[in-house]
Amino acid sequence: MATIYDVAQFAKVSIKTVSRVLNDEGPVGFETRERVLRAIKSLDYTPSNAARTMRTQKTDLIGVITNAITSAPTTPEMAGLPSINLVKGIQSVIDSAGKLMMIADTGNDAGRAEELARTFREHRVEGMLFVADYHQEVKLPPSFNGIPGVLVNCFDESQTLPAIVPDDMLGGYRAVETAFRQKHRRIGFLTLAPESMASQLRTEGYCKAHQDLGIPLDRELIIPGMTLGGSPEADLKLLTQGLDQLLRLDPPPTIICCGNDRMAMSLYQLLQQRQIMIPEQISVIGFDDYSLISEVVIPRLTTVALPYIEMGKRGAKRLLDIIIAKENRTEPLIEKLIGSVISRNSVKPLEKVSLHDQQNFKRKEDDGN
Repeated sequence: MATIYDVAQFAKVSIKTVSRVLNDEGPVGFETRERVLRAIKSLDYTPSNAARTMRTQKTDLIGVITNAITSAPTTPEMAGLPSINLVKGIQSVIDSAGKLMMIADTGNDAGRAEELARTFREHRVEGMLFVADYHQEVKLPPSFNGIPGVLVNCFDESQTLPAIVPDDMLGGYRAVETAFRQKHRRIGFLTLAPESMASQLRTEGYCKAHQDLGIPLDRELIIPGMTLGGSPEADLKLLTQGLDQLLRLDPPPTIICCGNDRMAMSLYQLLQQRQIMIPEQISVIGFDDYSLISEVVIPRLTTVALPYIEMGKRGAKRLLDIIIAKENRTEPLIEKLIGSVISRNSVKPLEKVSLHDQQNFKRKEDDGN
C-alpha cells in the first residue's frame, strides 16, 4: 500500500508539498500540482482518514441517539411511525453534507442515553442529535454538555439546546377547524394519555378552536383513549370505555377526533362491531398520517399529518449550522413545525346526514347496551 512518502518520491517533491495538494492548502504551482496528482493516481494512493482527523480535528461523524430501532414497527400497518421518519429526515441531510451518521438505540431505557453519548464522544463525533419517539420534555445526560447538539421531537427541561418539535396545539386546532367546515358542532376527542405533552397541547388547540369558532365547549366530549406506556390490551379497554361514554351522550358527537392514527384504526373496528358506519353515521379524524393506516383503512382516513421527516431534516440542518458556526442567533430555541390536514373519505358534511340516520345511530347504540 502506497504511502505519502512514496507519492513524494514518485513526484519528486517534498512531503509537505504532497500534503498541500491533498488538503488544497498553501501555494503550489500548476505543473507541480499536476505531477503530484498523477503520482497519486499511478500509485493508487488513499489518504489516511485517521491522519486527516488528527490534523484537522474533524471526523465527519454525527451521533444520533434514539429509540427508533426498539420501537420499529413489527407489522405493516405500523410502518411510518414518527421515530423512523424523523431518522430518515436526519439521514438525508447528513448524507448530503458528506458526513456519516452513527445511530445508537436506547432500548427504551432512558438511562442508557448517558452511556451512548459518552461512547459517541469517545469516537469524537462532531455533534449529536437526541430523537424522541413522541413530543416530550427530556433530561439530557451530562455527556451532552460542551458539544454541539440538537433535540428532535423533544426539548430539555433547562431549555439550553435548540429543539425541533411539532406544533401540536395548531394540529388540535386544525382538526376542529376541519370538522367545523363540514358543519359539525358536536366534536368528540379521544385523546392520548392526558399526561403526555402532545395530548395537552392538542387539547389546548381543540379548546381554543371551539372558542374562536364560537362552538360551545362541552368537556364531556374530551375523553382519554390511550395510556402512557400501557399495554395494547389496556389501551383497547380504555378506548372502548371512552367510545361508549361518548355514544351515551345526548346528543352524541357527530365526529370523533383521535389522538393518533393507530387509535383511529382501533376505533374503526369498534364502530364496525356496533354496526355504526363511517362516515355515514359518524365521521372520524386521525392524527400523524401513518400512511399504511390512513391510506389502507376503509374509508381512507382524514388525518392531521405532522411533518416528521421535515423535523428530522431541520434538526440535522441546525446541527450542521452550529458545527460550522453558521447558526443564526435570532432563530428560536424551540422551533415548531406545522403540519397539515390530509382530507380523505372519513369525514362527511353534516348537512348530508339525515335525521333518520341520527335516530338510527342512537337506536343501534341503545341496542348494543
